[in-house]
Amino acid sequence: MEGIIVNYRLAYTKEVVVKVPGLDKRGARKLIGRKAEWKDEKGRVYVGKVTGLHGSSGAVKVKFRAPLPPKSLGKVVVIS
Repeated sequence: MEGIIVNYRLAYTKEVVVKVPGLDKRGARKLIGRKAEWKDEKGRVYVGKVTGLHGSSGAVKVKFRAPLPPKSLGKVVVIS
């Protein structure tokens, strides 16, 4: 399943908000606890975990082990 990085959580530099197209709040609830990965152009892999919901539109919070670079906004995250 793929989602798009929508925004950063400002107080927490390792957390981002990810919107998965086609999912509502109920469907997004099933993603909590799953693994998320983002790969940059150089081949580095950033690994994170879906930690909770963000709002009522089906967006989720993903906490990564290392902060993502700013160029990751709008890019695709793979949730497995």
